[in-house]
Amino acid sequence: MTLTSILPTLRDSIPAPLDDSVWPVHTRATTDDVVVAGVSVRRIAEICATPCVYTGAAVLPHSGGHASPTDSTTIVIARVTGVSGAGIVLDATFHGHAPLWREARLLGRVSHAYELRMPIAGADSPSPLGLVRLPDDVRAGDLLAVPCPGCFSVGDVRPARNR
Repeated sequence: MTLTSILPTLRDSIPAPLDDSVWPVHTRATTDDVVVAGVSVRRIAEICATPCVYTGAAVLPHSGGHASPTDSTTIVIARVTGVSGAGIVLDATFHGHAPLWREARLLGRVSHAYELRMPIAGADSPSPLGLVRLPDDVRAGDLLAVPCPGCFSVGDVRPARNR
């Protein structure tokens, strides 16, 4: 649990910390975005539509942030299409990928709501893919970013109807 989890009003001035070892090299959080090597993930979603991906070099384990010469990390940017008592539904698919839901980030707005653990599902999965900790006021239309180990393309996360 972080300080911004305990006191959500601090999110206006302090970005929630991220685990540098699971995001691409040179990733930093802002209060309403994730920036990789100077590139706004939120802006990528605005330009490319969702779901979309951004792939960068993975961090070598226990290296202090050095880039792996062979491994990659992909950020999936997805839009919330529904929120109910059953959880959150995204417009992306996650077949064969291992999203790190504990690192999911709300993009584009700062929420002052307390965080809750909620089930999360992809566009084509009726059952939850995992649990995510997000502000209680997540709503349809919100953008989420989640890191996934490996390198894959946008075609891997777009539902069949969007291809």
